[in-house]
Amino acid sequence: MESSVQDRIDRVHAAINLRRPDRLPCGDFAWAEYRPEIYHLEEPEPVSAIGQVAVSADGRTRYTKDGGTWAVGDREKYRDHEDVLAVDPDAFGVEEVRPRMISRMAEIFAAAQERGYAAPLHYGTLVTRATLEFGWEPFLVASALEPERFGQILDRFAQATLAVIQGWLEVPGVELIVIHDDIAGTRGVLMSPGWYRQYVFPWYARFFAEIHDRGRKVLYMSDGNYLPVLEDILAAGADGLYIEASSMDPGEFMDAAGKDRFFLLKTDNRNIDVGTPEDIKKELERLRELHTKFPGLTMYRGGGNPPPENAEAFTRYYNEYLVYA
Repeated sequence: MESSVQDRIDRVHAAINLRRPDRLPCGDFAWAEYRPEIYHLEEPEPVSAIGQVAVSADGRTRYTKDGGTWAVGDREKYRDHEDVLAVDPDAFGVEEVRPRMISRMAEIFAAAQERGYAAPLHYGTLVTRATLEFGWEPFLVASALEPERFGQILDRFAQATLAVIQGWLEVPGVELIVIHDDIAGTRGVLMSPGWYRQYVFPWYARFFAEIHDRGRKVLYMSDGNYLPVLEDILAAGADGLYIEASSMDPGEFMDAAGKDRFFLLKTDNRNIDVGTPEDIKKELERLRELHTKFPGLTMYRGGGNPPPENAEAFTRYYNEYLVYA
């Protein structure tokens, strides 16, 4: 049965307030992004077929239809870590929170409300912003060899993030702000926990406090397995947490986080893309059990291009196990 936009809004609203709705919310969020050309990856250019790689007109970015944009950084400007460390942090702009900015944000937010539960999403926060600007290798080497100097660049990215947060807090109707920062891969955190505790997590605490001071909630989003630093994220004040099921066991993670948090779970892309209908059935059966225990659970379907039988199985088993009324 199709859901109305208001149904999607109501379900997420219940979940983030730790009330179990009539079904496990699936794909009900609608993200609102301010200036994604700066704070997010570029939109993929058209690609003729799945599996083919296309190159942008300027030759700097590569795209796949099933994987999106996967080349980051300006390889001409930031050839290595020395180019990164030589940059003037003030070269990166910080928004001025003025009526024009707030008006534009309100327009973006209103458009998202027409699709589902609207939530501002800031994608390029600290670590992710560094990967977008510099590319992986120049960023990682610079942060390892000269952490204090690199920390000054992160401080500038943090000031930019804080300004965007402050703008969203002026938009009527905003209940929840999503702070995205990929700090982990499938096998664990990218940097040492100590590095994060010195250069990243204090800023998280400031971002989250700013949001809480205005009576809003915050959803923290990172791909990968960030369970090793979960306590730090909780201490910073995240109300909600993202789970990439291909990287972490959802039950283990939610048990560690506690029932007083809400969650956004991306189902295991391996099941939908290369698994079997039985794999999908088992995953959604387990999510039903977890939703009984954790009323604040929401989800969306992972994967890119599933075989038709897997896409059909996901819909069938979702309706069978996760729609309660």
